[in-house]
Amino acid sequence: MGFYNTDNWPEKSRYYRWPWSSNDNPVGWLEITDVCNIYCRGCYRKRIGGHRDLEVLKSEVDLFIRERNVDTICIAGGEPLIYPCIVELVKYIAEKGVKPNIITNTHALTKELCTQLYKAGLYGFTCHIDMIQDRPGKRPGTTEIDLMPLRQKIADLIHEVGGGKIYCTFNSTVYHENFKYLPDIVKWARKNVKKVAGLDFVTYRGMPIKEGVSWSGEAVEDYSNIDIKQKLGYMENANLIDITSVDIYNLLRDNFGDTCEPCAYLGGTADVKAYKWWAIVYFMEKNGFVHGTLGPRTMEFLQITHHWSKGKYFMYLKRRNTISRLLLQLTFFIGDKAMKRVRRKLFWRLLNPINWFRPVYNQSIGINQPPDMMENGMSDMCESCPDACVWQGNLVSSCRLDEYRLYGKLLTAIVHEEDRNAVPGNGKKAEGEPVVISRS
Repeated sequence: MGFYNTDNWPEKSRYYRWPWSSNDNPVGWLEITDVCNIYCRGCYRKRIGGHRDLEVLKSEVDLFIRERNVDTICIAGGEPLIYPCIVELVKYIAEKGVKPNIITNTHALTKELCTQLYKAGLYGFTCHIDMIQDRPGKRPGTTEIDLMPLRQKIADLIHEVGGGKIYCTFNSTVYHENFKYLPDIVKWARKNVKKVAGLDFVTYRGMPIKEGVSWSGEAVEDYSNIDIKQKLGYMENANLIDITSVDIYNLLRDNFGDTCEPCAYLGGTADVKAYKWWAIVYFMEKNGFVHGTLGPRTMEFLQITHHWSKGKYFMYLKRRNTISRLLLQLTFFIGDKAMKRVRRKLFWRLLNPINWFRPVYNQSIGINQPPDMMENGMSDMCESCPDACVWQGNLVSSCRLDEYRLYGKLLTAIVHEEDRNAVPGNGKKAEGEPVVISRS
């Protein structure tokens, strides 16, 4: 039993495993600043260097295109909207034939700036809003329900500026405090399917503070948990970072049934059971009627054909989140049995000629579970990490970039075990001797 319910752990054979790799990945993660205008408890970025040089950022864009074969570049920070050259950077990425997507807390988003970004070629926004953020003017006791008007305001603004041609998703970090509100966020998104293309739920993570674990950056130099927490910011008591992607999956299934069934995933680098990235895509009418979900074989077909025709995989397929009823019926020919329910419902609704001209919307839910530390000290990262960024000419996981910026490498977990048998592949050790497991 996990935080909510991990007894129901679905088998991976039910889903399509995305075929992405480090050198053929649809996403590049571009860190343009570590300056921010609000505070988030789950933030993985300390202010160290400020705004980065535009020409350096352009060179990293070129590296993503040349070495990673990206379809989308996610522009992150810090807060990207306060970066002085954000419009010029978006234009540069768009002119390279890549989709620029901005990860923002939206606090600095105005109609004027949104218009400038749209004209520069912006593909989409991922809007990070959750009740744990320390936003200016936030009242004590604010819940996710209280933030619905803010989400609505942002969704309305983006839709007004782009006329539905700006891909708009909303992101929430999932803590113990707001876990129960996730179904409410989904209900809000479904009511706004014309304006909201999807949601992302990211489980709160950090380097765990727990008994018997310390950290080291060099073989002879140990760092205290207090020192690391002050410098990195993403250390947390182990009992506060225990929500899994499967907990979120089961919560959504309990509230929405099989209209929240995933189609694709990425696993972990160490934990064979982990679902690090999970995608749910469902089809619905504007009035809220849900036909069903995208099947794994259809996702596989879309990824393969996109790679065959465009030479790259995709994360975001198109700006407008509508799809042809005929195309959904044609999934019969690729043998996607999981789409049978969708095809059947669409067929019966076509008996009414009025429905022939009504659009079918698709809306996605992404569930992410960032890095975990296993009991033996090993780090369980996201395989084929889509959020890799550039560090000294190489790709590293963006969620742990500050370790490279401060220490030049990933920190090492030192697990102090009474019995070395707790670490797979090792024999007995003397009592009190630390077991060192690299997190690299």
